[in-house]
Amino acid sequence: MKVRYSFKLTALILTMTMLSGLAASCGSDSGSNELPADTADSETTAEAVETDPIEKLGTHNFGGKEYVIYSPNSGYGTQPHYDFEFVVDEANGEVINDAVYNRVIKVEELYNVDIVNITDQGGTVSQNVKKSVLAGEDAYSLVSDAIYDMRSPATNGIYANYYDFDAIDLTQPWWNQSATDTLSINGKCYLQYNYINSASALATHCLFYNKNIADEKKVDNIYDMVIDGTWTIDSMLKITADVSADLNGDTVYDSNDFFGFIASYGCVGIMHYGLDNPFLSISEDGVVSSALMTERMQTTVEKVYKLCFEDNRSWIRPIAEDSKLATMFSNGQSLFYAGYFFDMITTFRDMKDDFGLLPYPKFDEEQDGYYTAIHGAVPMIAIPGSVVDYEMVGVVTEALAIESYKNVRPAMIDLTLKNKLLRDEQSVQIYDMFLDGIRADIAMVYGETDKVYNVLMNLLSEKSTDLASYVSTYIPSAIKSYQATIDAFMED
Repeated sequence: MKVRYSFKLTALILTMTMLSGLAASCGSDSGSNELPADTADSETTAEAVETDPIEKLGTHNFGGKEYVIYSPNSGYGTQPHYDFEFVVDEANGEVINDAVYNRVIKVEELYNVDIVNITDQGGTVSQNVKKSVLAGEDAYSLVSDAIYDMRSPATNGIYANYYDFDAIDLTQPWWNQSATDTLSINGKCYLQYNYINSASALATHCLFYNKNIADEKKVDNIYDMVIDGTWTIDSMLKITADVSADLNGDTVYDSNDFFGFIASYGCVGIMHYGLDNPFLSISEDGVVSSALMTERMQTTVEKVYKLCFEDNRSWIRPIAEDSKLATMFSNGQSLFYAGYFFDMITTFRDMKDDFGLLPYPKFDEEQDGYYTAIHGAVPMIAIPGSVVDYEMVGVVTEALAIESYKNVRPAMIDLTLKNKLLRDEQSVQIYDMFLDGIRADIAMVYGETDKVYNVLMNLLSEKSTDLASYVSTYIPSAIKSYQATIDAFMED
């Protein structure tokens, strides 16, 4: 097993990921970038099964062939880089490093392959894959890159169809089922994500709340509301009313004051997902239409506008100020904050007040679950269309997916995230709920324009609730772009 790099790596940032844009995004670059040390045994695994699913792949000997993973070495856009993500040189006692090491060693020994990670400068990987495939080169076995860099190659024949690999079963839990359901069209799926590139799980949008301040304000137990299904946008509006404070007494609400809610426009825009509003409608024969102009979506816009801009209850800023907002929350300047899971590592590890993890609220109590989205810079994975040995690539990819789900996932999330960072058992329970609510939406993944999947963010940025005018102005041309994408899927 070896790691090859295109050029010398700069300092690698170890912060946490998923599922948005999504180009409706909010980043974070502050605070410590080190993972918590952990020398515990990696005994925590996915739920035990009677038969190891990897056994179903059968016995294979691929004669020492290289299985090459190609990925950026400088992160995925605003998403941080993980030097332990694909291949590590040796076990060192750190639980995540060792889970990755053992995963690779097991797959290499099972199938007599050499798993290699080649990296290149961020922003160049998908371009280089396209050049390689068009030249007919069998250079890479698996590619990991940011969603917004992979969408165009995926619909232009650069990536292979996952369903063409006999060994790969996208219906299994080691593949993201939201991606399987929404990104599979006409028997074709070109992009996926799972724990092979474990970063994708921890750039998920979420809410945090300051438990100390909630107690001071005598806020009802929000965890109980989440568990019993009553955590709604109306609940959040009620809780955030009349809690803001002009701390310095200058009569101007700004970054020096206290708010009920703080977020970037991008993270607020994810409430589109949280309140369960579809972007597009695609018929069985592949006709695309907008699903935005509904009473539910109009109500969503109005209620989120109220949360953001009425009664000084919130401090909403451009995406570029996201790390400042995370710091404000860490300093105790808001009750709620919308950010990412990895904020717990980059900013909140030394936070004095206790904080809790929350999902985005529901539209109403009738909504069947809590939903969120992944960051647009989240890495997805694809197989280049020029691969020659479909059997080897299929078997090794599926085996890596299985071993990642069984061992890397619990090592990264259950041991590091849960036991080290979440400060109460209820937060851990809430975290588990997120895993069922992460959405990979086709409007975002294949969106050449952000006018559809960033509709809520864009309206809020314009301080507008005029959904009808927005839809009539921007959506018709966007639908044509989506239709061209779906037409490519519908071709035989």
